[in-house]
Order: sequence, then C-alpha cells, then structure tokens
Amino acid sequence: MKLSLVLALMLLPACNQDRPQQEVPGPTVAEDEAHISQMVASFHASLGKALRGGGIDTDSLVDAYFDKDIYYVTPWGWTEPLDSTKSRFRKALGRIKDYDNKVEFQQAKAYGDGAYASFILRQNSTIDGQLLEEYLPTTWILERRGTSWKIVRAHRSTDYETFQQYIALQKKREGSK
Repeated sequence: MKLSLVLALMLLPACNQDRPQQEVPGPTVAEDEAHISQMVASFHASLGKALRGGGIDTDSLVDAYFDKDIYYVTPWGWTEPLDSTKSRFRKALGRIKDYDNKVEFQQAKAYGDGAYASFILRQNSTIDGQLLEEYLPTTWILERRGTSWKIVRAHRSTDYETFQQYIALQKKREGSK
C-alpha cells in the first residue's frame, strides 16, 4: 500500500502536465484605466497636502509614482531628470502659501503594459507673496511594473498667461537679490 501511494504521488505531477494551465486573468483595460485615473488624482491630492504643510515628504511621494530614470519636460521647455524636479519641490516648500490644485479633463488609456494619462492641472498659490494661477496641460506615459504602474515620461506645457506669470515671478526674484 505504501508503494502504491508513493507511485501515485510521483505520477500526479505528470498527469497535471497534460492539462492546460489556467492563467489568472489580469485586470481589464477598464480597470487599468480607472487605476491610472486614480493615480493622477491621488498624486495631486498628496502633492497638495505636501505643499500645504501636510507633513508629506515630496521626495518619497515622487519616488512612489515616478520611475527613477524619468525625464520631465517642464512647461518652459526644459528637460530635467527626476532629481531636479525633487529639488524644485523641496525649495518651493517654504515659499508657497495657499496652494490649491484641480485636475480637469482627465483621460487615461491603457494598451497592455503601456498607458498614458492626459489632463489639465490648475494650480493656484502665492509664491514669495505673488499670486500664481497656473494652467498646465500634462501628459504622463506609464509602464506596468508587476501589479502597479510607474510614470516613465512626463510632459507639461502651459498657456501664455501662465508663462507671463513665471516671467514676472522671476523678475521679482532677480530684483530682490
């Protein structure tokens, strides 16, 4: 009896090899797109909390969402590595007051392990005592990493009025030096 039990246990894996393996289904395209849309909302809600003094470390926040090798195209057309973006956030923390943001016209589209999210980010704040109302069309390119997504490319542009505010803010900074 023991010998037949041992033989049965040895043959069991061989029997299972003949059966097709059932794959565990992954998320649907709609689920991926909903998850990416939630990522956009969650990142900007957390960023808002951080910039309002909510005790969120902006470096850790950025690391949670963005690939470490990302290059970010800024509204003024420069391409910068993630470390520069993190540095800008750290420098802004003490200078920004009354920060508020809103994501509008958001769209997410998933294609297998790749996706994009496009949206308009409206940011309002006071920087160094000057009101800044930003209109920022934004696109993120994402890759699936295991069961989550990482932003691998980010591009942000702006409108004429926002750009003029950037120039005025820079002139004010240069005048105070």
